[in-house]
Amino acid sequence: MIKQGGKRVDLFSFMTPGKILDFPAGEGKESNDLLEMGFRVIAADLFRPKENARPEYVLADGNTVFPFRAVAFDYVLSREGIEHLENQAQFLRECARVLKTGGKLVLTTPNVLHLNGRVSWLLTGQRILKRGLINEVQTVRKIDNGKIYHGHAFLIDYFRLRYLLRLSGFDGIEVYTDRYSLSSIIFLWLVPLLFTAALLSVRMSMTKDRKKRKFYAYKPPFKEILTHVFSPALLFGKRMMVVAEKRT
Repeated sequence: MIKQGGKRVDLFSFMTPGKILDFPAGEGKESNDLLEMGFRVIAADLFRPKENARPEYVLADGNTVFPFRAVAFDYVLSREGIEHLENQAQFLRECARVLKTGGKLVLTTPNVLHLNGRVSWLLTGQRILKRGLINEVQTVRKIDNGKIYHGHAFLIDYFRLRYLLRLSGFDGIEVYTDRYSLSSIIFLWLVPLLFTAALLSVRMSMTKDRKKRKFYAYKPPFKEILTHVFSPALLFGKRMMVVAEKRT
C-alpha cells in the first residue's frame, strides 16, 4: 500500500478514482489494491509476472517511449521503479505525456538524503553500508532477451528528482514517507550544520550569478527545496514518496 506519514493510510484514498497506469507493476499487489478501491488499472512492467491476475497487463520498458497514447491516464503510480532505470529523464517525460492535464504522478524511491544515509554516503559513497558497492556482478538482477533489470544502480536524490519533474512539466510537488530510519535520529545533531551549509550554498550561488548579471526569481524554488529537504520525511524517512501534478 502507498502509505503516508508512517501510518497505514493509502494516499490514493484521498483521490477520486480514475484511470491509472501502474508502472512498474511487479507482481501486481498495488494494482490489485487499486482495483479494489475503484480505480481502472493498466499494469505495465519489463517482464511478465509469475501470476497475472490483473485485467490488463502490458510489457513495457520504462527507459523508452511508453506504448500508450498521450493524455490517457488520470494517475501514474511508479513504486520503487525509477532507481532501476537507466534513462530517468525519459521516464518522467513519458509519465507527463500520458497524463491528462491536472493528473497526478505518485512516485516512490529509496530516500538517499535521510541522515543515516548521508553518513553512509560520506564514508563509502553508497547509501547503505550493508549493501556493499555497486558492481556488475551483484547489482544486475536479471537479463532476459537483452533486457536488463538493474538493482539499485541509479538511486536518485530529491534534488535531481525535483529538477527532472519540473523540466518534465510537473508542479505542486509534495513529499511524504511511510517508514522512518530510527538510526537517523542518532544524527539529529547534524541538522543545524546541514541547514547552515545549505543556506551558505544558496547565498554563494546567488552572489556568483549576480556578478555575472544574472537575476532570477530565487525565492520560490529555494523555499520549496529547503522546506522539503529539511522535512521529517526526508531527514528520517527510508522511502521518499513524491506526489506531483501535471501543470496546465
